Amino acid sequence: MKKVLVVDDNELNITILLNLLSKKYDVSVALNGVDALESLEEEIPHLIVLDIIMPDMGGVDVCRKIKSDDRTKHIPVIFLTAAHTLEDEAYQVGADDFVGKPFNLVELGEKIEKLI
Repeated sequence: MKKVLVVDDNELNITILLNLLSKKYDVSVALNGVDALESLEEEIPHLIVLDIIMPDMGGVDVCRKIKSDDRTKHIPVIFLTAAHTLEDEAYQVGADDFVGKPFNLVELGEKIEKLI
């Protein structure tokens, strides 16, 4: 089963994404960027769904670190955020796709399926 890492500090978003993704994927969760990077030390997912605005370390910095590491740079990253103004910056640091909040579950599911 393909693995997806969901990184979001909002518990409601986590619940929604777990309900959507756990039917098809092995889903793990991180509540902030620091935890996400730590989890990548233990397990490499097939895709990361990453919120941009989070405490401690934002998604842009997390993505930059992921894409600069030879072990993880191949992992597709989908940004999921209400900060639509950060879309250009997301792509500049290596994001593979961008979905605005509130997100459409069908659209997000299709983007994940395409990238995996």
